[in-house]
This record gives sequence, structure tokens and C-alpha cells, in this order.
Amino acid sequence: MLGRFETVDEVEAALAGVTIVDVSFSEAFPASPLHWIIADRSRSITVESVREGLRVSPELPPDRYSRGMGAIGLPGDLSSSSRFVKAAFTRMNSVAGESESESISQFFQILGSVAQQCGCVHVGEEGTFEITIYSSCCNTDTGVYYYTTYENSQVSGVDMHREDLDADALVHYPLVTGQQINVQN
Repeated sequence: MLGRFETVDEVEAALAGVTIVDVSFSEAFPASPLHWIIADRSRSITVESVREGLRVSPELPPDRYSRGMGAIGLPGDLSSSSRFVKAAFTRMNSVAGESESESISQFFQILGSVAQQCGCVHVGEEGTFEITIYSSCCNTDTGVYYYTTYENSQVSGVDMHREDLDADALVHYPLVTGQQINVQN
């Protein structure tokens, strides 16, 4: 989407012809049930893959069933709908500074408040759990893509404008994994 469209309106129109299939990108990265928040400078939408297909809406009603429902009744339970509502509430009520650094920090704090920690949501096979594999955002003015991973909470960045965006070859960067710790003494 980042390379093909300039506005959320264009993305929304294109999504009408998109079908999500259960095919893994690679054996190391199995298919994952994701939802996306897509934004430009003037508008944002939420895209959820549901049984009936892709649903695009700023008003998508939360699904009553999800993994993580074992904590229902506890404050901050791990159900998808509770996590989504908490992220939306936190975003609407949080205050970030004016700098890019402050905005990026605030973004990852908001997503961190609804992250899935290993062990809290069992997903079937013994010893397998749902986790937040990564969180990411992009500065649409500078073209810098920022991310954190489950194993590395330090924010990493990739400046997409330092690559040939019209090239035919796929450019990829290995995820920075392993916690990056700044020892001060």
C-alpha cells in the first residue's frame, strides 16, 4: 500500500478487490491474523479480516469472540475488542510533544499498552502463545518506517527514500532482534 497509493481513499477503493488468503510469507513467518490502521495526513481507517472478507470502517463493531478471553473480567483483559478499545481510547486522550521523536515514543507507548505478552494467550499446540510480533509506524513526510519487535523494544528505523523505490528487486532488511540494552556504567 505504501508504494502504490497516495491517499486512504485510494487504498479503500482498491481494497474492494482484495482477498486475503492463508498463505505464509515464509516457513519462518506463518500467516497471522492481523488488523491494520491505514492513515494519510487527513484520514484513517481500520481494516479487519473477518470471515466474510475485509471490512473497512472507522466504526467496526468489536467481535465478541477472540483469543485472550480467559482474562475477561480482569481490568485490561487481552481480548481483541478490549485491546482495540483501549488503544483507541489511549490514542484519543494521550498527549505527545511536537517533535518526531516524541511522537514516535508516544506511538510505541500506546501500542505497548495493548501488546500480547508470551504466556498469557495459549493458541493451540502445547507451548504456543499469541504475542505481539512487531509494532510499526511510518512518517509519511520523511518516508522513515519505524518498528519494534517482541525481542527488541528499541525503536529501529528504515529510511525508504534511501532505496530505489522504482526498482524491480525486492529490498529487505532483517529485523533487529535481541534486546538492545544501553549499559550506562
